[in-house]
Amino acid sequence: MSTFSGINTARRALSAAQLGMETTGQNIANVNTDGYSRQRVDQSASALDQTGRFTQKYVPGDGVTVTGLTRVTDALATATARQDSAAAKEQATASTVWSAVENAIGDTGATGLSQNLADLSSAWNDLASKSGSTGLEGAQSLVLTRSQTVATQLVGMNTQLESQYQQLGAQAQTLTTQANTIAKNVAGLNTSIRATLAGGGSANELMDQRDQLLSQLSDITGARVVNRDNGTVDVLVGNAAIVTGDFSYDLKLTTVQSVTSNTVVPAGSEKIGNQLVASIGGQDAGPVTGSLKATLDGANKTLVEQQKGLDDFATKLASSVNTAYGKELFGSVASGWTVGAPVKASQLTVTETTADFRDSTGTGTGTGSADRAYAKAVSSAFGDVKSTWQTNVTKLAASTQSVSNRAELASQVSLKSAAVADGVSGVNLDEEMTNLVAYQHAYSAAARVLTTMDEALDTLLNMVR
Repeated sequence: MSTFSGINTARRALSAAQLGMETTGQNIANVNTDGYSRQRVDQSASALDQTGRFTQKYVPGDGVTVTGLTRVTDALATATARQDSAAAKEQATASTVWSAVENAIGDTGATGLSQNLADLSSAWNDLASKSGSTGLEGAQSLVLTRSQTVATQLVGMNTQLESQYQQLGAQAQTLTTQANTIAKNVAGLNTSIRATLAGGGSANELMDQRDQLLSQLSDITGARVVNRDNGTVDVLVGNAAIVTGDFSYDLKLTTVQSVTSNTVVPAGSEKIGNQLVASIGGQDAGPVTGSLKATLDGANKTLVEQQKGLDDFATKLASSVNTAYGKELFGSVASGWTVGAPVKASQLTVTETTADFRDSTGTGTGTGSADRAYAKAVSSAFGDVKSTWQTNVTKLAASTQSVSNRAELASQVSLKSAAVADGVSGVNLDEEMTNLVAYQHAYSAAARVLTTMDEALDTLLNMVR
């Protein structure tokens, strides 16, 4: 091995150490950069190619060779963190939906439905206790007034649920637009990464940017990522591809009449019971997790169930009161409605008037006999009505609390998963400073080797002059 070969070995050592210091500096510079994955210089001993008659037995290698500049990541940790983050977003969104439902039909304060039902029950009790005609008309009027208050409140609750449905539809559309924008950016980065790698360059920073976008897309749609050999990725939402290589495809939301109907609902006519459906290129793309899934579930399932609960209670109220009253007191504003048919909370109203009020078996107006039989019957039936509503309220509160607890747990799991992934790819300043000192010493030592060989060569040349 000649002296000149030794100089080349020292040169390679200098280059490797210099690249190590530059890479360490890049890591330190990005210690607070979101989504940055620390990089590491990969190097190996360079073998000296010796063949032929002049091959020597005891000769060191040809120095060091830099084999790559690697992003330090763990595919499993990254995928787990992404999945747990999407689950946390889903549960957080679901918690928000249930909290809004509880605010709409919950039962707190002096104006809650439980209090209004208690007031109505008290009015029936007062009427039932009347022994004569004194104050009778006022008691009857109070019953009707408080009955209308209950009916109006149920109508208002349903209105708030319908308003929430509209808000969830708008929120789902916003999330869909965000997902499409992210998908286009991922496809654009795929193109840049593929071209960079094909040209022999380093695409580490571009891959970091793409990973951040993929995490955002996963938070919205629970998207799955498939890596390709050329450095690009394919992205799936449900079973439909939203990104394949250099191309992205639009995620679309459509409102149909029901789960069994493909009839599209015109914009502005959507109501609870209609279904929001996500698709890509006509293929079902229902998110498996993420904030969009929770939003769609809120509109398609949660609000449907809660509205049904309101309708069932409205039917229970009308049926119990009307049966005990002996004629229709609670009815529906819907045309064609018949007595005894189910009542929708949105259409509940009071059909009785003071002039036709009945509370005694003696006459139709209650001005004769004082037995107050109908008033007593309604008063007795009201215990079951109030109990039914209390059961509904308790179930709603329990469901809201349960979803809130799941959201808190999912958030904690997500934080732990993110910490594990960051522990692999994040920049540790202590480690980087240690690496920096090591590369500095390696550089100084290589420089010393180069200086020594230069002095030896100079001595040799002076000897032959």
